[in-house]
Amino acid sequence: MKSILSNLTFQVIIAIIIGIFVGTYFPEFASTAKLISQGFINLISMLIAPIIFFTIVLGIAHMGDMKKVGRVGGKALLYFEIVSTVAIAVGLLVANVLKPGAGVIAKAGDASKISGYAAQAKDMNWAEFFLHIIPHNVIAAFAEGNILQILLFAI
Repeated sequence: MKSILSNLTFQVIIAIIIGIFVGTYFPEFASTAKLISQGFINLISMLIAPIIFFTIVLGIAHMGDMKKVGRVGGKALLYFEIVSTVAIAVGLLVANVLKPGAGVIAKAGDASKISGYAAQAKDMNWAEFFLHIIPHNVIAAFAEGNILQILLFAI
């Protein structure tokens, strides 16, 4: 029988409790621990693109039958669309009920940055979007972590 101490859920809960305690009572240590936490996050981020690539390639290779690959791909796309729609609906519902940011008085910011983003979004069209999915260089797609380009290359 496994000990409760070896249970991953228990370990995560204990780590959260310790993190809250350290952040509350030893804030100077918590700020110095940022180096370790940022390094850990960078290590995890470094592995995301190769994991996605090899998962897709191996999954397609093990199916063998291309009709089966198409059916599974269609089901995955349908699942993705349904889950995304549900996530958007839940997000909108929660935002409308809880009204995050209500009562917060924001400082006047630099509006020129906002207009720059708006102009950039206005200039983007569907043709550019689809052309952006095709990588110029496979290595650059991995280096930049561009998941759509990596998925296209894997397929």
